[in-house]
Amino acid sequence: MHELAGIWFGGASSRPVAATLVVADGCLRVTAGDVLLAGPLPLGEVVVSSRLGNTPRMLRLADGATFETADNAGVDRLLAGQGRHYGLIHRLESSLRYVLIGLVATIAFAWGGVRYGIPALAEASAFALPEAASRQIGAGVLELLDDEVLFPSELTVEEQTRLRRRFAPLMASSGLAIQLEFRKAARELGANAFALPSGTVIFTDQLVKLAERDEELLGVLAHEIGHIERRHGLRQVLQGSALGLLAMTVTGDVSSVSSLIAGIPLILTQLGYSRSFEHEADRFAADMLASHGIDAAHLGNMLLRLETAMRNCPEAERCADPDSDWTSYLSTHPPTAERLPRLNGR
Repeated sequence: MHELAGIWFGGASSRPVAATLVVADGCLRVTAGDVLLAGPLPLGEVVVSSRLGNTPRMLRLADGATFETADNAGVDRLLAGQGRHYGLIHRLESSLRYVLIGLVATIAFAWGGVRYGIPALAEASAFALPEAASRQIGAGVLELLDDEVLFPSELTVEEQTRLRRRFAPLMASSGLAIQLEFRKAARELGANAFALPSGTVIFTDQLVKLAERDEELLGVLAHEIGHIERRHGLRQVLQGSALGLLAMTVTGDVSSVSSLIAGIPLILTQLGYSRSFEHEADRFAADMLASHGIDAAHLGNMLLRLETAMRNCPEAERCADPDSDWTSYLSTHPPTAERLPRLNGR
Protein backbone atom coordinates (compact mmCIF):
# COMPACT_ATOMS: atom_id res chain seq x y z
CA MET A 1 0.00 0.00 0.00
CA HIS A 2 1.18 3.52 -0.85
CA GLU A 3 0.00 6.64 0.95
CA LEU A 4 0.57 10.25 -0.06
CA ALA A 5 -0.40 13.49 1.68
CA GLY A 6 -1.47 16.41 -0.42
CA ILE A 7 -4.22 18.77 -1.56
CA TRP A 8 -7.39 17.81 -3.42
CA PHE A 9 -9.04 20.00 -6.04
CA GLY A 10 -12.47 18.67 -6.96
CA GLY A 11 -13.51 18.94 -10.58
CA ALA A 12 -16.56 21.06 -9.70
CA SER A 13 -14.71 23.46 -7.38
CA SER A 14 -11.29 25.12 -7.13
CA ARG A 15 -11.40 25.07 -3.31
CA PRO A 16 -8.36 23.19 -1.95
CA VAL A 17 -8.94 20.40 0.54
CA ALA A 18 -6.24 18.71 2.62
CA ALA A 19 -6.44 15.05 1.66
CA THR A 20 -4.70 11.69 1.58
CA LEU A 21 -4.23 9.51 -1.47
CA VAL A 22 -4.03 5.78 -0.86
CA VAL A 23 -3.18 3.14 -3.46
CA ALA A 24 -3.75 -0.52 -2.68
CA ASP A 25 -4.04 -3.46 -5.07
CA GLY A 26 -3.75 -1.14 -8.06
CA CYS A 27 -6.72 0.99 -6.98
CA LEU A 28 -6.66 4.62 -5.88
CA ARG A 29 -8.72 6.32 -3.20
CA VAL A 30 -8.64 9.93 -2.03
CA THR A 31 -9.98 10.73 1.44
CA ALA A 32 -10.28 13.73 3.75
CA GLY A 33 -10.55 12.23 7.21
CA ASP A 34 -13.42 9.78 7.04
CA VAL A 35 -14.85 11.32 3.86
CA LEU A 36 -14.21 9.54 0.56
CA LEU A 37 -13.49 12.18 -2.09
CA ALA A 38 -12.69 9.90 -5.02
CA GLY A 39 -12.31 6.22 -5.84
CA PRO A 40 -11.79 3.48 -5.90
CA LEU A 41 -10.25 4.00 -9.36
CA PRO A 42 -7.67 2.00 -11.34
CA LEU A 43 -4.32 3.74 -10.98
CA GLY A 44 -3.70 3.18 -14.69
CA GLU A 45 -6.43 5.74 -15.51
CA VAL A 46 -4.68 8.51 -13.58
CA VAL A 47 -2.36 10.92 -15.42
CA VAL A 48 0.73 11.78 -13.40
CA SER A 49 2.73 14.91 -14.24
CA SER A 50 6.44 14.59 -14.97
CA ARG A 51 8.89 15.37 -12.22
CA LEU A 52 10.65 18.74 -12.48
CA GLY A 53 13.13 19.22 -9.65
CA ASN A 54 11.21 19.33 -6.38
CA THR A 55 8.10 21.07 -7.72
CA PRO A 56 4.77 19.50 -6.66
CA ARG A 57 3.36 16.66 -8.76
CA MET A 58 -0.16 16.52 -10.13
CA LEU A 59 -2.27 13.36 -10.36
CA ARG A 60 -5.19 14.13 -12.67
CA LEU A 61 -8.38 12.09 -12.77
CA ALA A 62 -10.59 11.63 -15.80
CA ASP A 63 -13.37 13.86 -14.38
CA GLY A 64 -11.01 16.85 -14.08
CA ALA A 65 -10.25 16.53 -10.37
CA THR A 66 -6.60 16.83 -9.31
CA PHE A 67 -4.53 15.64 -6.39
CA GLU A 68 -1.38 17.72 -5.74
CA THR A 69 1.47 16.45 -3.59
CA ALA A 70 5.01 17.58 -2.77
CA ASP A 71 6.05 13.98 -1.98
CA ASN A 72 7.97 13.39 -5.20
CA ALA A 73 9.84 10.42 -3.79
CA GLY A 74 6.53 8.80 -2.82
CA VAL A 75 5.11 9.35 -6.31
CA ASP A 76 8.24 7.82 -7.84
CA ARG A 77 7.90 4.75 -5.63
CA LEU A 78 4.23 4.49 -6.51
CA LEU A 79 4.92 4.61 -10.23
CA ALA A 80 7.83 2.17 -9.96
CA GLY A 81 5.54 -0.29 -8.21
CA GLN A 82 3.16 -0.04 -11.15
CA GLY A 83 5.92 -0.72 -13.67
CA ARG A 84 6.00 2.85 -15.02
CA HIS A 85 9.49 3.98 -15.95
CA TYR A 86 10.81 7.21 -17.42
CA GLY A 87 13.69 7.70 -19.77
CA LEU A 88 16.41 10.31 -20.19
CA ILE A 89 14.03 13.30 -20.44
CA HIS A 90 12.47 12.52 -17.06
CA ARG A 91 15.86 12.11 -15.41
CA LEU A 92 17.04 15.41 -16.82
CA GLU A 93 13.87 17.19 -15.70
CA SER A 94 14.25 15.71 -12.24
CA SER A 95 17.68 17.27 -11.74
CA LEU A 96 17.80 20.95 -10.80
CA ARG A 97 21.37 21.11 -12.13
CA TYR A 98 20.33 19.97 -15.58
CA VAL A 99 17.28 22.23 -15.53
CA LEU A 100 19.52 25.24 -14.83
CA ILE A 101 21.98 24.17 -17.54
CA GLY A 102 19.09 23.86 -19.97
CA LEU A 103 17.79 27.30 -18.99
CA VAL A 104 21.20 28.90 -19.54
CA ALA A 105 21.57 27.12 -22.88
CA THR A 106 18.12 28.29 -23.97
CA ILE A 107 18.86 31.90 -23.03
CA ALA A 108 22.20 31.77 -24.84
CA PHE A 109 20.59 30.27 -27.93
CA ALA A 110 17.81 32.90 -27.93
CA TRP A 111 20.32 35.74 -27.46
CA GLY A 112 22.50 34.42 -30.28
CA GLY A 113 19.48 34.14 -32.54
CA VAL A 114 18.32 37.68 -31.83
CA ARG A 115 21.80 39.20 -31.94
CA TYR A 116 23.21 37.38 -34.96
CA GLY A 117 20.73 34.92 -36.47
CA ILE A 118 17.79 37.24 -37.20
CA PRO A 119 19.94 40.05 -38.70
CA ALA A 120 21.82 37.58 -40.92
CA LEU A 121 18.61 35.91 -42.06
CA ALA A 122 16.94 39.29 -42.70
CA GLU A 123 19.92 40.50 -44.75
CA ALA A 124 19.98 37.35 -46.88
CA SER A 125 16.21 37.49 -47.39
CA ALA A 126 16.21 41.21 -48.25
CA PHE A 127 18.74 40.75 -51.04
CA ALA A 128 16.95 37.61 -52.28
CA LEU A 129 13.54 39.27 -52.62
CA PRO A 130 12.67 40.72 -56.03
CA GLU A 131 12.67 44.48 -56.62
CA ALA A 132 8.90 44.36 -57.03
CA ALA A 133 8.55 43.55 -53.33
CA SER A 134 10.60 46.59 -52.32
CA ARG A 135 8.63 48.85 -54.68
CA GLN A 136 5.33 47.61 -53.31
CA ILE A 137 6.37 48.16 -49.69
CA GLY A 138 7.78 51.61 -50.48
CA ALA A 139 4.65 52.70 -52.34
CA GLY A 140 2.45 51.60 -49.46
CA VAL A 141 4.55 53.44 -46.90
CA LEU A 142 4.63 56.67 -48.93
CA GLU A 143 0.86 56.55 -49.40
CA LEU A 144 0.39 56.14 -45.66
CA LEU A 145 2.80 58.99 -44.86
CA ASP A 146 1.10 61.31 -47.36
CA ASP A 147 -2.20 60.62 -45.62
CA GLU A 148 -0.89 61.19 -42.11
CA VAL A 149 2.25 63.32 -41.67
CA LEU A 150 3.40 64.58 -45.09
CA PHE A 151 1.91 67.41 -47.13
CA PRO A 152 2.71 69.03 -50.50
CA SER A 153 6.02 70.88 -50.43
CA GLU A 154 5.99 74.65 -50.02
CA LEU A 155 9.40 75.03 -51.63
CA THR A 156 9.25 77.01 -54.85
CA VAL A 157 9.38 75.12 -58.13
CA GLU A 158 12.65 76.90 -58.89
CA GLU A 159 14.22 75.71 -55.62
CA GLN A 160 13.09 72.14 -56.13
CA THR A 161 14.41 72.16 -59.70
CA ARG A 162 17.75 73.58 -58.57
CA LEU A 163 18.15 70.94 -55.88
CA ARG A 164 17.23 68.13 -58.26
CA ARG A 165 19.94 69.29 -60.65
CA ARG A 166 22.41 69.58 -57.78
CA PHE A 167 21.58 66.09 -56.56
CA ALA A 168 21.52 64.44 -60.01
CA PRO A 169 25.25 63.52 -60.27
CA LEU A 170 25.22 61.84 -56.85
CA MET A 171 22.04 59.92 -57.65
CA ALA A 172 23.31 58.82 -61.06
CA SER A 173 26.61 57.55 -59.65
CA SER A 174 24.78 55.22 -57.27
CA GLY A 175 23.58 53.04 -60.14
CA LEU A 176 20.20 52.79 -58.40
CA ALA A 177 16.78 53.99 -59.52
CA ILE A 178 16.57 56.83 -57.00
CA GLN A 179 13.43 58.97 -56.98
CA LEU A 180 13.61 62.30 -55.12
CA GLU A 181 10.57 63.79 -53.38
CA PHE A 182 10.05 66.99 -51.37
CA ARG A 183 7.34 67.25 -48.71
CA LYS A 184 6.34 69.58 -45.92
CA ALA A 185 6.24 67.50 -42.75
CA ALA A 186 3.94 67.60 -39.73
CA ARG A 187 5.46 68.85 -36.49
CA GLU A 188 6.09 65.37 -35.11
CA LEU A 189 8.24 64.53 -38.14
CA GLY A 190 9.94 67.92 -38.50
CA ALA A 191 13.31 68.28 -40.22
CA ASN A 192 13.91 64.89 -41.71
CA ALA A 193 15.05 62.85 -44.68
CA PHE A 194 14.41 59.17 -45.15
CA ALA A 195 14.68 56.47 -47.77
CA LEU A 196 11.95 53.99 -48.62
CA PRO A 197 12.66 50.42 -49.79
CA SER A 198 11.37 51.39 -53.25
CA GLY A 199 14.32 53.75 -53.77
CA THR A 200 12.40 56.95 -53.02
CA VAL A 201 14.27 59.54 -50.93
CA ILE A 202 12.12 62.15 -49.20
CA PHE A 203 13.46 65.51 -47.99
CA THR A 204 11.20 67.62 -45.78
CA ASP A 205 10.97 71.37 -46.32
CA GLN A 206 12.15 71.90 -42.76
CA LEU A 207 15.42 70.07 -43.40
CA VAL A 208 16.07 72.02 -46.62
CA LYS A 209 15.51 75.31 -44.78
CA LEU A 210 17.87 74.30 -41.98
CA ALA A 211 20.80 73.57 -44.33
CA GLU A 212 23.30 76.36 -44.91
CA ARG A 213 25.01 74.73 -47.91
CA ASP A 214 23.98 72.31 -50.63
CA GLU A 215 26.86 70.05 -49.59
CA GLU A 216 25.10 69.40 -46.29
CA LEU A 217 22.03 68.17 -48.12
CA LEU A 218 24.25 66.12 -50.44
CA GLY A 219 25.71 64.49 -47.35
CA VAL A 220 22.23 63.58 -46.15
CA LEU A 221 21.33 62.28 -49.62
CA ALA A 222 24.43 60.07 -49.73
CA HIS A 223 23.51 58.70 -46.32
CA GLU A 224 19.98 57.84 -47.47
CA ILE A 225 21.32 56.25 -50.66
CA GLY A 226 23.41 54.07 -48.36
CA HIS A 227 20.20 52.87 -46.71
CA ILE A 228 18.77 51.95 -50.12
CA GLU A 229 21.97 50.27 -51.32
CA ARG A 230 22.12 48.09 -48.20
CA ARG A 231 18.33 47.53 -48.20
CA HIS A 232 18.06 48.68 -44.61
CA GLY A 233 14.36 49.49 -44.84
CA LEU A 234 13.43 46.01 -46.03
CA ARG A 235 15.80 44.40 -43.54
CA GLN A 236 14.22 46.42 -40.73
CA VAL A 237 10.77 45.19 -41.75
CA LEU A 238 11.95 41.58 -41.87
CA GLN A 239 13.76 41.84 -38.54
CA GLY A 240 10.76 43.43 -36.88
CA SER A 241 8.49 40.67 -38.18
CA ALA A 242 10.88 37.98 -36.96
CA LEU A 243 11.16 39.57 -33.52
CA GLY A 244 7.40 39.92 -33.29
CA LEU A 245 7.00 36.25 -34.18
CA LEU A 246 9.58 35.35 -31.53
CA ALA A 247 7.71 37.40 -28.91
CA MET A 248 4.43 35.71 -29.82
CA THR A 249 6.06 32.28 -29.63
CA VAL A 250 7.61 32.94 -26.21
CA THR A 251 4.67 34.73 -24.55
CA GLY A 252 1.77 33.14 -26.39
CA ASP A 253 -0.24 36.38 -26.60
CA VAL A 254 1.36 39.65 -27.68
CA SER A 255 -1.72 41.58 -26.56
CA SER A 256 -1.35 40.70 -22.90
CA VAL A 257 0.40 42.83 -20.30
CA SER A 258 3.07 40.18 -19.81
CA SER A 259 3.75 40.27 -23.55
CA LEU A 260 4.13 44.04 -23.43
CA ILE A 261 6.70 43.77 -20.65
CA ALA A 262 8.50 40.98 -22.50
CA GLY A 263 8.54 43.17 -25.60
CA ILE A 264 10.64 45.92 -23.99
CA PRO A 265 13.97 44.12 -24.66
CA LEU A 266 12.82 43.53 -28.23
CA ILE A 267 12.18 47.26 -28.68
CA LEU A 268 15.68 48.01 -27.37
CA THR A 269 17.08 45.41 -29.73
CA GLN A 270 15.32 47.07 -32.64
CA LEU A 271 16.95 50.38 -31.69
CA GLY A 272 20.28 48.58 -31.75
CA TYR A 273 19.57 47.35 -35.25
CA SER A 274 18.72 50.92 -36.28
CA ARG A 275 22.01 52.28 -34.93
CA SER A 276 23.92 49.57 -36.76
CA PHE A 277 22.22 50.55 -40.01
CA GLU A 278 22.97 54.24 -39.42
CA HIS A 279 26.69 53.58 -38.94
CA GLU A 280 26.74 51.47 -42.10
CA ALA A 281 24.97 54.25 -44.05
CA ASP A 282 27.45 56.80 -42.66
CA ARG A 283 30.39 54.77 -43.99
CA PHE A 284 28.70 54.46 -47.37
CA ALA A 285 28.02 58.22 -47.46
CA ALA A 286 31.63 59.09 -46.59
CA ASP A 287 32.93 56.94 -49.45
CA MET A 288 30.37 58.28 -51.94
CA LEU A 289 31.03 61.91 -51.02
CA ALA A 290 34.78 61.41 -51.26
CA SER A 291 34.38 60.03 -54.79
CA HIS A 292 32.68 63.31 -55.73
CA GLY A 293 35.25 65.48 -53.99
CA ILE A 294 32.89 66.44 -51.17
CA ASP A 295 34.06 66.44 -47.55
CA ALA A 296 31.96 64.08 -45.39
CA ALA A 297 32.27 66.67 -42.61
CA HIS A 298 29.37 68.50 -44.29
CA LEU A 299 27.07 65.71 -43.17
CA GLY A 300 28.50 66.05 -39.67
CA ASN A 301 27.83 69.80 -39.78
CA MET A 302 24.19 69.15 -40.61
CA LEU A 303 23.89 66.72 -37.73
CA LEU A 304 25.45 69.25 -35.35
CA ARG A 305 23.06 71.95 -36.57
CA LEU A 306 20.10 69.69 -35.91
CA GLU A 307 21.39 68.94 -32.44
CA THR A 308 22.11 72.60 -31.68
CA ALA A 309 18.66 73.66 -32.86
CA MET A 310 17.13 71.02 -30.63
CA ARG A 311 19.05 72.19 -27.55
CA ASN A 312 18.35 75.89 -28.12
CA CYS A 313 14.64 75.47 -28.79
CA PRO A 314 12.53 75.47 -25.59
CA GLU A 315 9.68 73.01 -25.46
CA ALA A 316 7.05 75.77 -25.52
CA GLU A 317 8.51 77.28 -28.69
CA ARG A 318 8.81 73.88 -30.30
CA CYS A 319 5.15 73.20 -29.66
CA ALA A 320 4.13 76.64 -30.87
CA ASP A 321 6.10 76.59 -34.11
CA PRO A 322 5.52 73.52 -36.33
CA ASP A 323 8.70 74.23 -38.29
CA SER A 324 10.98 74.39 -35.24
CA ASP A 325 10.89 70.76 -34.17
CA TRP A 326 14.31 69.44 -35.25
CA THR A 327 14.37 66.44 -32.92
CA SER A 328 12.85 63.73 -35.09
CA TYR A 329 15.85 63.11 -37.32
CA LEU A 330 18.10 62.61 -34.29
CA SER A 331 15.70 60.53 -32.20
CA THR A 332 16.20 57.26 -34.13
CA HIS A 333 19.90 57.79 -34.87
CA PRO A 334 23.05 57.16 -32.83
CA PRO A 335 24.44 60.11 -30.81
CA THR A 336 26.00 62.74 -33.06
CA ALA A 337 29.22 62.70 -31.04
CA GLU A 338 29.50 58.99 -31.79
CA ARG A 339 29.09 59.55 -35.54
CA LEU A 340 31.34 62.56 -36.10
CA PRO A 341 34.70 60.74 -35.74
CA ARG A 342 33.64 58.28 -38.44
CA LEU A 343 32.54 61.08 -40.76
CA ASN A 344 35.71 63.07 -40.13
CA GLY A 345 37.90 60.07 -40.86
CA ARG A 346 39.30 59.77 -37.33
